[in-house]
Amino acid sequence: MISRIITGSILAITFALCIILLPSFILGVLFTMLFVYAFIEWLSVAESSNTSKIVYTSLFILLIFSSLDLSRDLFNNLINYALSFWLFIALTIILRPSFLRVVFMKFAPIFGLVSLYFSWVIIIYMSSQASLPVINESIVTIFEDDNFDNTRGYFLFIIVIVSLADISGYIVGKTSGKIKLCENISPNKTLEGFLASLLIPTILSIFYFIYLNGYPMLILDFLLIILCCISCTIGDLYISILKRAYSKKDSGSLLPGHGGLLDRLDSYLPTIIIYYYWMFI
Repeated sequence: MISRIITGSILAITFALCIILLPSFILGVLFTMLFVYAFIEWLSVAESSNTSKIVYTSLFILLIFSSLDLSRDLFNNLINYALSFWLFIALTIILRPSFLRVVFMKFAPIFGLVSLYFSWVIIIYMSSQASLPVINESIVTIFEDDNFDNTRGYFLFIIVIVSLADISGYIVGKTSGKIKLCENISPNKTLEGFLASLLIPTILSIFYFIYLNGYPMLILDFLLIILCCISCTIGDLYISILKRAYSKKDSGSLLPGHGGLLDRLDSYLPTIIIYYYWMFI
């Protein structure tokens, strides 16, 4: 448990420092490399052949390059597709997770490409929405955003929310968890840990915004923070179903106590979508 907490904390601090210090272009390249590597891990978990890995990775990279100059209308359509995709995933996990496991056995590379692409494209264009509040036809990527300094806080906040949800859920689940949340998907997840992953980030957000900064939060803000925290669990379970479908414990061995990069990125995949809607829609 200590190893996982230390690794998670170091990763969160490292990402936070990168967001604070790195130029936007370098940060965009870093994000893109991480998502490509995570997709390669996904293909490895799905036991894809070397030829399939080359084909799907090349397709993913081609999709990335073709998405560097999107119109606002197309980008907005992608946001709607992403939300619909994760709504389908969430409902399937809640109602019939065995169906998703069967689907992964046949179409795992496609699901990996879609889920990682949606999160990547929103990250790359998120700064444009934050730094260009007046809606017009042109949007820019993080690679060419001259006003990125004004948007670093948005990226930092999502790291804080996801990290708090993950760490609080893990600690409470390990130390006090008794009621299994979804034993068939993730045996170690407990109801107590899940509730902690919702309550602790929400309480700390209230303390930070209202009591420390005097920021008037609406009920909708509270609900969306909770939705972001729920999304962390959905993303975690999503990857857990993939790993169980192929009898894998971790997506890799890159990170001590966590496994692979995909094991750390899982909570961000749906949360990025909800966070974007909260902040900009």
